[in-house]
Amino acid sequence: MNADTVLSTIGNTPLVRLRRLVPENGAELWVKLEYLNPTGSMKDRMALSMIEGAERDGHIEPGATVVEYTGGSTGPALALVCRAKGYVAKIVISDCFSEERIQLMRALGAELEIIDAVEGRGRVTAQDIENMVVRAGELAREPGAYATDQFNNPYVIPGHRDNLAREIWEQTDGRVTAFCHGIGTAGSLMGVSDALKSRNAEVRIVGLEPAGSAAISGGPRGSFAMQGWTGIVPPHWDASRVDDLWTIEDGEALEMTRRLAEEEGIFAGISAGANLVGARRLAEQLSPDAVVVTLAVDSGFKYMTGPPYAG
Repeated sequence: MNADTVLSTIGNTPLVRLRRLVPENGAELWVKLEYLNPTGSMKDRMALSMIEGAERDGHIEPGATVVEYTGGSTGPALALVCRAKGYVAKIVISDCFSEERIQLMRALGAELEIIDAVEGRGRVTAQDIENMVVRAGELAREPGAYATDQFNNPYVIPGHRDNLAREIWEQTDGRVTAFCHGIGTAGSLMGVSDALKSRNAEVRIVGLEPAGSAAISGGPRGSFAMQGWTGIVPPHWDASRVDDLWTIEDGEALEMTRRLAEEEGIFAGISAGANLVGARRLAEQLSPDAVVVTLAVDSGFKYMTGPPYAG
């Protein structure tokens, strides 16, 4: 495929059938390799939707500074989109997130403000997320700034509905039976749910949240390993669009991330391992003619200095 700009390479990622990590007598398991987007994350889709939506509706001025809080994948994605379109990306991130993500944002030309973590690198808490949101809100009030505000952005759900979900439907020839995915902003889960259920109301949608901070299901607030998940009740969340909500433990997510690389050759981040834990659980409940889809959200290259790939 030839592309006029790097932005044209966002999306249309492959869907791969798993062969070794599938439960015996369970449903087919398919993983969409979102880490093949240009910055190595599905957040490229969201960043493009947010910026192009703002341009379309006249909310952003040429040369504006785009401000966002991020757990590490939205930041590089926005940096890429802003660089391609001539905006400045100013990113607020906590140092609880991996150093590779911070380096990637710098490499893509983003201006960074790094705030202190509550518990330290590799352990994310809801308070870290809230601290980033507050600081980004302060920066967004400066002259010439535009806040994409991913938790409340109106273009996120339609973007995933019209693109990510459409690809899943077409790539499975409409056979998709269930979709399982972790909750960060909840925009991708809501968008995919809207699109798949509008095509087949029987499609089962399962949301996943960290057991260490299971805010939606009423669990305790604590730290967790799944970078990109939030451990809060995000504004995009709508329980009516989800059939089940499950929690995933750090240990099982890390182990499945390692196994996904070693047994299937899919080198992805911790949230992908967590997604697969949920997807396998779902596949065990369904018949062999069912089709379960989940996402390999980002690349394992962002996790080389921490678990499960180091130490």
